[in-house]
Amino acid sequence: MLRFSVYDDDGPASAWPLRGAHLLGPEDVGVRGRIRFENGVLTCERRGRDAVALCLLHETPPLGQLMLQTCLLPDREKPYVLTVELARHRIKQFIAKSEEWQMFDLSPGHPAMRHWEEARAHFTVAVTTPDPIAADRAAREALNQAITASERLAMAHAEILLHRRFASRAASSATLGVHVWPHRDGSALRELVKSNVDLVVMPLRWRDLEVEEGRFDWAPVDRWVQWAKEQGKPVVMGPLVDLSKRALPDWMYVWQHDYDTCRDLAYDYMSRVVERYRGVVGMWNVASALNTNENFELTSTQMVDLTRTASLLVRQSRRGARTMIEVRQPFGEHVAGKRDSLPPLSFIDRVVQEGVKFDALGVQLEIGTSGDGRASRDLMQLSSILDRFALLQVPVLVSALGAPSA
Repeated sequence: MLRFSVYDDDGPASAWPLRGAHLLGPEDVGVRGRIRFENGVLTCERRGRDAVALCLLHETPPLGQLMLQTCLLPDREKPYVLTVELARHRIKQFIAKSEEWQMFDLSPGHPAMRHWEEARAHFTVAVTTPDPIAADRAAREALNQAITASERLAMAHAEILLHRRFASRAASSATLGVHVWPHRDGSALRELVKSNVDLVVMPLRWRDLEVEEGRFDWAPVDRWVQWAKEQGKPVVMGPLVDLSKRALPDWMYVWQHDYDTCRDLAYDYMSRVVERYRGVVGMWNVASALNTNENFELTSTQMVDLTRTASLLVRQSRRGARTMIEVRQPFGEHVAGKRDSLPPLSFIDRVVQEGVKFDALGVQLEIGTSGDGRASRDLMQLSSILDRFALLQVPVLVSALGAPSA
């Protein structure tokens, strides 16, 4: 089994929070397992003996708690020092992204390189000292410096790409949008949206629209759609298919083990929505988070089938209609806890291989809580996951970006 020694300021830790802790395999795909803390040691148990990584929320003063991970590590009798392995992974990531982004030519005085040199010096101390407590102290500083260095690198890379993209032409009028919940209304909100954004994203919840089976309340959505049309603002609407607890009507749970009936009811709902708003929606979010299996459990075939059904319905409603498929938990922590869920990259790749047509991939980046894939992550991690989705050769949109206000 895999074990890690953990320390606080006084020596071996007497307690250690395991919020968000899970195991990762190759390609950072979640692995089912059990993680426990006892006598200053984290023990990770899983089936098989393949190398795995530990991913968990870790306190990194002054940055706060960040979701960090180790490299893939083989089992051994002697516990690894957790902070040393977290620092090792972040230093490795800095080197890998510097090569991928072709940014090894930064000047020695660049902030990213200054912090990188500091991280490397402290990490050298951490891996060469025989005292695990001293190694932990040095590794903490190496980790903090490596995180800062990688954030600076990500910011420098973003600046280069922005200059390259917009050097000769202005940004699209639909570059920045905002989610407007239909039941929120008022002149102050409308004035704020009118003055500051060019795109209106209209989230749909099945339970809010079909308030009782067969009875719809269109008024809140109608008001905002009419206002957006009058203001000349493009509208993104959806998701059409969202089986999460917050979106699904209560009366649908009767059919949760009867997929054919569920699909028929979903088709009836989607067809009504598309028929009503097909003339005013610029892009449809056809499906969101089906791969997580967080509420209604589907097979992978059923996930793809529902996505295809929604996409075909939109495309048949209007020639040239544009569609998006949305990923809600891009880092895929849910795979470590849900047996039949699919990693987001695997799900999107399967959708593509099955011939489902869509115009963009939406990625939600919501951070700030430990549950539902919303743990805090730094800019390097966010940049890296977006790079992975970009490899699918599908336009990638950040369909939601959010953090707690306090």
